[in-house]
Amino acid sequence: MMRELNQVLDPKTKDGKSYYLHLAKGDMPGYVIVPGSPERITKIAANWENVVDVAHNRHYLSKRGVYNGMEQGATSTGIGALSAEICFNELKKAGAHTCIRVGTTGCLDPEYDSGDLLIPYAVIRKDGTSECYIDPEFPSFGDPIVTMALAEACERLGYKYGLALEYTAGSFYMGQGRPLNDDPNSYWPSWANNILPDAEQQGVKVLEMDTGGQFVVAFLHGIRMGAILAVVANRKKNSFAYNDGEEKACLAASEALKILKEWDEEGRFRR
Repeated sequence: MMRELNQVLDPKTKDGKSYYLHLAKGDMPGYVIVPGSPERITKIAANWENVVDVAHNRHYLSKRGVYNGMEQGATSTGIGALSAEICFNELKKAGAHTCIRVGTTGCLDPEYDSGDLLIPYAVIRKDGTSECYIDPEFPSFGDPIVTMALAEACERLGYKYGLALEYTAGSFYMGQGRPLNDDPNSYWPSWANNILPDAEQQGVKVLEMDTGGQFVVAFLHGIRMGAILAVVANRKKNSFAYNDGEEKACLAASEALKILKEWDEEGRFRR
């Protein structure tokens, strides 16, 4: 049974804004880019005009601006689904209905290297947070319309991209098959040897910490969502570099939001 939200269930700041993001209803437009890193907000806003600083608290930084005539917003989620859960709850209350995650990722496919872009369409979720919301059997997936818009944006911009099955781990080190250190006697359970080989057997291309939980939490909040990730590490090649992948992903996300708004106004797809 639903209970009326009060100050304990829905905490607010002294001036009535959301507790963590410091946003009020209407502070953000309907279409919002959600990077993990606050520093990535600057890269997103570099593609906009009329940029406005909306709010900043902890690692949650929010801006809004205009991309080719379309108003867009951006809010950083921090690292992991736990931090993003708070972000989506308060973004929804501030007016967001469509979000695109922009992030970085490791890759298990030798075809893609640092600077290339991957668009996850479904995720094996081991994030931990989404299990607080719904059964483990519930699928984690990108909204198909948002996924199509991201692919179209990459086509228009001439970026190399691929669609990918992802594995989201609630861990950067052990959960992604990284040893704790160089000491051969450090903790390394036998099952850790199988994380990457098993993921490859399952057809996984993307390995990171955020998207799986975000897809589920956003969906259950009534937010349609997709993600575009810049490859910074190829685990097969043992390579690590940025190569402007973040900048490309940021621009592709803004272009995809513009495409989505055009499709929405045309009524091309029913929700």
